[in-house]
Amino acid sequence: MRWCSPQLAVVLLLCALGSGEGGCRCRPGKQGKGPGDAGGPTPTAWIGGRVVDRKDRPVPEARVLAFASGTQVAAPVESATDADGRFRIDKLAAGPHRVLVEAAGFPAVEKDVVNAPADGVAVQLEGEGSSIGGRVYAAGAPAVGARVLLAPDAGGAMRETTTRAGGGFAFGGLGAGRYALRSATADLASPAVRGVEAGEGPGAAAIRLDMVPAPMIAGRVVDDAATALDGVQVRIEVAGGTPGEDPLPILLSSDATGSFRARVVPGRYRLTASRPGYVLRRAPTVDIDDKPPAAAPLTIELLRGARVSGRVFDGRGGAAAGAIVRCVASAIEDLTVQLGPLPLAAVAAALPSGAGRALGSTRVAVADRDGRFAVADLIPGRYRFEIAHPGSEPLRSDEFVLAPGERRDVGKLALRLGFPVVGRVTDESGAPIEGARAVVAGAAASPASTGLFALTGSAGRFELLLPAGTYRLAISAAGRGATQVSVDVVAGTPPPPIDVKLIRAEAALEGMVRDDGGRPLARARLSVWPAGDGELAAAPGSGAAPLGSGVADVGGHFRLAQLPAGELRLEVQHHDYPTSVHATTAGTYAMITVPFPGGIAGEVRAKATGAAVARGHLDAVGPGGAKATTAIRKDGSFRLLRLVPGHWRLTTAATGFHTAEQEVDVPASSALGEASIRELRVELDAS
Repeated sequence: MRWCSPQLAVVLLLCALGSGEGGCRCRPGKQGKGPGDAGGPTPTAWIGGRVVDRKDRPVPEARVLAFASGTQVAAPVESATDADGRFRIDKLAAGPHRVLVEAAGFPAVEKDVVNAPADGVAVQLEGEGSSIGGRVYAAGAPAVGARVLLAPDAGGAMRETTTRAGGGFAFGGLGAGRYALRSATADLASPAVRGVEAGEGPGAAAIRLDMVPAPMIAGRVVDDAATALDGVQVRIEVAGGTPGEDPLPILLSSDATGSFRARVVPGRYRLTASRPGYVLRRAPTVDIDDKPPAAAPLTIELLRGARVSGRVFDGRGGAAAGAIVRCVASAIEDLTVQLGPLPLAAVAAALPSGAGRALGSTRVAVADRDGRFAVADLIPGRYRFEIAHPGSEPLRSDEFVLAPGERRDVGKLALRLGFPVVGRVTDESGAPIEGARAVVAGAAASPASTGLFALTGSAGRFELLLPAGTYRLAISAAGRGATQVSVDVVAGTPPPPIDVKLIRAEAALEGMVRDDGGRPLARARLSVWPAGDGELAAAPGSGAAPLGSGVADVGGHFRLAQLPAGELRLEVQHHDYPTSVHATTAGTYAMITVPFPGGIAGEVRAKATGAAVARGHLDAVGPGGAKATTAIRKDGSFRLLRLVPGHWRLTTAATGFHTAEQEVDVPASSALGEASIRELRVELDAS
């Protein structure tokens, strides 16, 4: 008797599950895709080779990327291995390349220098390949031609195959670990099966996928001017967990009208979209059941990303190479949410400094050797700069407003020489506290320094560079009380070191957060701050660290531990409601009520001609000093959402027109995300 090799065992598995008229077919490798370096030589070279596991068995469907060496921002050219583990990447420029290989269940492997053209490149992955196979059924009968998707349970590269005669499918060359699978056709889909372990031999990990009639998710992708966007990648994933954690999302592209549609099994889904130069306003969620949808198609809005650039000089007039530039959004209509899997390490390494996508409301860039920097893909709104560089006083700029797609050069930014303020933060026993935050909470002589901060290192020490003046520093650390100290900075005479002791906090705050209609605020973000009066008290937005933070559950319940006893302030943030701050006391059960939001939608017109006014902005001040701002769209329309119900004062400004003010009483909306005041008309006089 002859025993078959491991390679033959995988082939037998493919043939056994695909027996019948279709026979046993191996899918060829994917043709390389993606442009070469447009500014380099003519792309006529190639790289070919084979990917195997630790036992020299082929690894099919491995992702292979080639990066041109010596080019900082070159798009990689991509291909995939065939059933025998072979690959070929065409349309490369002759010369050295980095080759990165990743496959489901295997650690990624990179070969530093491969000179194109090249054949016979051998790549060996750590680990041993295994298999997963099974059959797909529809209404109890084997389904032929169904798509089957597979990905690591914890997320990673997806693989795809098609069922053959008898409904059989198989994935070979898998690394160790657990996997998720699902199948679909044009009208049917199966629920995802997770936790499947790959095994050895023809009978390894044989599973069954049952497809059922699937309802439709339909929608449209538009920009900030309501213009349809085609060719936008849309990602549909199961909601309810951390964004991007669904291992088998549905990926598709919008058509020429911006429309998209997909079949899904009943459930709750989150939709995101991405396109270079644009940022996502919000990630909508939708509940899908087995009935035809009664609501209108979903709308996903991508804003044209703004860009800010400039040049930083240090306190001695030289280029501030390596300066850290933080672009902070102080007021935007909706937070940008960037979802989806992170890029490969080699892909991220090929991007320029500061080229990451927007995450929340702060972006960071690093100045180059000439002090130049650029921050791109910013959601339109109001921003300011915070710049830090060793030996110089940190700089905080005035606020400015960015319109969709705006490209702004802020010119030269000069830093001033700073004087060191050093300190040490310890606990009750005198041991250093790492990660404590020292924030400039008040600065009489230099108001621009307010909000600057430093973090303590492993020795509990911190250092701030400040100009001459009198300051108040707020010192805080998670799980401990907070305190404030005064310090006088005199030119040429460093102040004595500051020693601060923070006491452990052992109280807890438990409660429930809901709106004034009794609806719980599921997944609301909660932050606890010290109670106090006056502008020097550490509070939300001051730059100081909160005493504790957490997230409410689906019923709005929360529990925050390790807090100091006594009075506190609780900040509540939720993407559908205005941010609010509530007085509370540790050790009690807190019933927190957040007002149901209102909103304003309208248009801005020239008073004399009635023409739409664009490239302006509206600033609003409401109850309790609440603030909101939004940019005026190209067609003159605007939206101010998530407003606290009550009396608001609107200030409208646009180039070429006099600033106008008007007051309006905003009621609560009838539904989340909708305006309670519609078709408000603002008229401006030409200047």
